[in-house]
Amino acid sequence: MPDYKVYYFNVKALGEPLRFLLSYGNLPFDDIRITREEWPALKPTMPMGQMPILSVDGKKVHQSVAMSRYLAKQVGLAGADDWENLMIDTVVDTVNDFRLKIAVVSYEPDDDVKEKKLVTLNNEVIPFYLEKLDDIARDNNGHLANGKLTWADLYFVGILDYLNYMTKSDLVANHPNLQRLVDNVTSIDSIAAWIAKRPQTDTMPMGQMPVLEVDGKRVHQSLAMCRYVAKQVGLAGANPLEELQIDAIVDTINDFRLKIAIVAYEPDDIVKEKKMITLNNEVIPFYLTKLNVIAKENSGHLVLGKTTWADVYFAGIVDYLNYLTKINLLENFPNLQECVTKVLENDNIKAYIAKRPITEV
Repeated sequence: MPDYKVYYFNVKALGEPLRFLLSYGNLPFDDIRITREEWPALKPTMPMGQMPILSVDGKKVHQSVAMSRYLAKQVGLAGADDWENLMIDTVVDTVNDFRLKIAVVSYEPDDDVKEKKLVTLNNEVIPFYLEKLDDIARDNNGHLANGKLTWADLYFVGILDYLNYMTKSDLVANHPNLQRLVDNVTSIDSIAAWIAKRPQTDTMPMGQMPVLEVDGKRVHQSLAMCRYVAKQVGLAGANPLEELQIDAIVDTINDFRLKIAIVAYEPDDIVKEKKMITLNNEVIPFYLTKLNVIAKENSGHLVLGKTTWADVYFAGIVDYLNYLTKINLLENFPNLQECVTKVLENDNIKAYIAKRPITEV
């Protein structure tokens, strides 16, 4: 029997169909769950630098649908002939299209853009796909293809929690044929046994990171967390007016980050190329020129003429901004460079940088 290993984070998402299929076939496998801290060091060893990964006798492969199709053949859930396989592939690709349409909205970094996209997603895209898939399940006796259990069923049920997580809803609640499909899969003895014993997956406030934990209490929202920590270490303002001035500059930096991110993560290459022209010729020069003047007027700081958490916040995300834009943003802005240098020369920060794990960004 081959030696199977599944490499993924401690989440269900795209790894769960693989775990379902291996469990269905009673094929022993190592369920290797990578922590966020471990991932940067492991990423270069993975095909295309991504997960989930299926290892078969030491051979690592990627692409969740291709891996699921392979395992389906090993456990008897592929089609009986080319036509049946076509029917399975068609519905799996449809489910994957549905997932991608949800994901592009769920991971949209600009809140205003996301809000607009959510209207179309919730009012048009989700109802369309769920109605079509529910009809397919009705016509196939509670399955998605060929009127019988196939890997299409396990793939859909395997990623359903992830789809619910992204949409913050129970997608099959009002679709009885899809609910029947879910029941058909989760009632299989070997799948039920896997569900009963699988590890508890990571949960975070609002399902997002970074998260700050203080005495066991977890909170999210990076700016709110930074503001709180700044007060603990003496980098907040001395009075409400100073706090306002710091917040104003931090919010400006965050606006800049969002304008960059919405272009960097634009999924359509043609749209992205057009947006890049405006970003590089207008947005980036505007913000950097303004911020450079502010740093000049504040003696190499961003506000109040002294070190505040605004300086630390900017210095902390500048590598990420450089990564998104693929340029050294501060190269021609000496006052901003001075601001970052002052932060990085702090002995405690210097010590942290020296010991922190190596990351992609």
